[in-house]
Amino acid sequence: MTETCTKTHDGKTHDGKVVSVVGDKLTTTCSEGKQHCYTLVKDAKVTCDGKASKAADLKAGTCVRVITHKDDKSVATAVESGKQIPATVHKA
Repeated sequence: MTETCTKTHDGKTHDGKVVSVVGDKLTTTCSEGKQHCYTLVKDAKVTCDGKASKAADLKAGTCVRVITHKDDKSVATAVESGKQIPATVHKA
């Protein structure tokens, strides 16, 4: 299985699992086990099961969908978590 990456009207989305959140830095792993680092914009929209949340609430192992800036895939404008995000399967 490969990382889910789809275009949205503003940028792209990336599904993965949280490795860590430190300040405005979010690190995730994709289905291939590769780490991806994002810088969260100051007003990044973070949700859990559709409800407003904070980046600090994202715990290691949580499945997330990261929405990146249309011009810079290392900048996250929103992060969604919850039951609607499919679990990421790592290659063996």
